Amino acid sequence: MIDDVLRGLAEKIAAVAPPKWRRAELRGFAVGQDGSGYSGLRFEPHPGGGDLDPHEELRAVHALIGPAGEQVTVELVVEARGRFEAVVSESLERDDAGGFLYVLDRHALPPEPAAFQRGPVDATQAGDPREAVALLGAYLRERDRILGRDTYAPPPALPEARRAQLGTGLPDDLRALYEHIDGDGGEGLLDRHPWFGLELLRSQSRPENRWWARGRTWRDHLRRPLITSDGPPLAVRRASDHPGWIPFATSTGGDFLAVDLAPGPGGRPGQVIRMGLHYDDGPAYVADSVTGLLRQHIAALRSGAYQEEDGELWVDWEEPTEENRSLTITGPDAASMRGMRPDIEHLTVRNAPWADFGPLRGAPTLWQVTVENLPGADLTPLLDTPVELLALSMDAIDLAPLAGHATLRLLTPRTDSPVDLAPLLSCPRLYGLDLSRAAVSDLGVLAAFKDLLYLRLRRAQWEELQERAGLPARLAAAGLAAEPYREKTWWWSVDKAHHAPEPSLRTAVTWATRLAGRAADVRVFTGRFARGSASR
Repeated sequence: MIDDVLRGLAEKIAAVAPPKWRRAELRGFAVGQDGSGYSGLRFEPHPGGGDLDPHEELRAVHALIGPAGEQVTVELVVEARGRFEAVVSESLERDDAGGFLYVLDRHALPPEPAAFQRGPVDATQAGDPREAVALLGAYLRERDRILGRDTYAPPPALPEARRAQLGTGLPDDLRALYEHIDGDGGEGLLDRHPWFGLELLRSQSRPENRWWARGRTWRDHLRRPLITSDGPPLAVRRASDHPGWIPFATSTGGDFLAVDLAPGPGGRPGQVIRMGLHYDDGPAYVADSVTGLLRQHIAALRSGAYQEEDGELWVDWEEPTEENRSLTITGPDAASMRGMRPDIEHLTVRNAPWADFGPLRGAPTLWQVTVENLPGADLTPLLDTPVELLALSMDAIDLAPLAGHATLRLLTPRTDSPVDLAPLLSCPRLYGLDLSRAAVSDLGVLAAFKDLLYLRLRRAQWEELQERAGLPARLAAAGLAAEPYREKTWWWSVDKAHHAPEPSLRTAVTWATRLAGRAADVRVFTGRFARGSASR
C-alpha cells in the first residue's frame, strides 16, 4: 500500500532530523524502470539533518501507481508531532518559476518545427562513393603509420544479398563503404566512435529501438520550447528526432553520428549530424557527407592534430564550431537594430526610447524575439519574420499587427494595460499562451481558441475563465503561475514562517482537481507514523 511506503519514508526522515525540528519537506520523483531523485530535504525551523536515500520508497510508489506512468512526483510533508501528508501524481508537478504544471494529455504535444520545413534546395548528395572508399584506405594506412602496427583487420563485408537487403536507403558513399567493411568491429575508427555493422545499423534505426527519442514530455518542451540546430543555417531539420536520421556510429555515451536523409532547405541528403541523448533540443551539423567526414579525419592525422594514448588514437579533426546566434540590442541601437545579422535566431530588444523593427523583415532564422520596455513599438514588421516564440513586456500591447502571423507558436505578454487577444485567433500555428503577467480585456475569448494546447494563468484568472467560458477544447497542459511576491504582514509569526508563497501545494491540488474533474490524477495521503527519533 502506498500509505505504508509513505509512512516508512516519513519515519526515515524523522530519524535523520535535526534537534528541535518541527516540519520537514521532501520533493521527489521516480521515472522509468529504476530512476528516482529528489530536490533536497528541508527541515524547519532549523536546517540541517542527516543523509537520506529515498530511492527505495520512491521506486515503490512508482510501482504501486502502475507501470504506465512516465514520471511520478511525490511531495511529502512530515511533522515532528507524528503526522505526514503526501501528494502523489503523474500529471501534477512544480515548474521552475514557483508555480505548477498539470498535464491533461501527455500525448498531445505541439508539432515540432520540422513538420513545417521544406526539403533541401539542392537534393544531390555531396558524398562520392569512389572517393569515400579511397579515403577509408588512406585513413587506415595513416592510423597504422602513427600507431606503428598493421594488425587491425576491419570486419569483412556481409554477403552481397544481405548487404542489398540492409543497405537500402543509405547515402551512396556509406553504402559503398559497407561493400568493403561491415563497420569497424568496435574499434572506434571515427575519433573513438564505434562504427556499426549493417545489422546493428538497421536495428538502431527501427522506431522501437530509438530510445533517445521517447523521452520528450511537456515538461521538457516547456523548459526548452525552441528547437534549433547547429551548423549552416537551415541545413538540418529542427526536430528532436526524425526517422530520416540513420545512426551509424555511437559515442557510447548516448549520442550518435547519423546520416541525414531528410535535410532542411539549406542541407544536402547524406550529410552527417550528431543526435541522441544530449541533443533532444536539436541536432548538430558535422559534415556534408561521410566522404567529407573521412576527409577531415585524414587531414587531422596528416597535420599532426591527434593524440596517442595507450594505443588509442584521439583525432582532433576540425568539427564545426557552435556559433552564438543570440543578440541583445539596447538603448539607441534599437532605432536601427544595430548588430542584426541574417543568422540571428534569438533577438532581445530592451530599454529603448524608440525601436524600428523594419530591418527584421525577411530574417530567415529569427525564431525567438523578446521585447522589454519599448514604448509604442510597432510590431507590424514581425509579420514578415518566422518568429515562433514571442515575449512582450510593455506598458501597453497592441496585438492587432500580429493578426494572421504564419509561424507564431507561443506568446508571453506582460502588461498592466488590458490586452485584446482576439487578433491571435487568426494565427494558424499558435499552440500556447502565458498570460500570467498580463491584464486581459476578455478572458472568455480563450474558449474560441480551438487549437490551443497550453495555457498559463494565475489562480484568479483560471477561476474567471472557468466560470465565464470553460477551458479551450484541446487544452493539453496547464500552468498555474506563482503570485507576485508580497511582504508578510506578520513577519514575526512562527506559524507563518514556513509557509511558501502562493500557489501552495494545497492550492495546486484544488486547482488541478477542478481543472480535470473526475479524471484528475492527484492523490493525497495523510496519516501518522511512529515518532521514535521524531521526539528529539
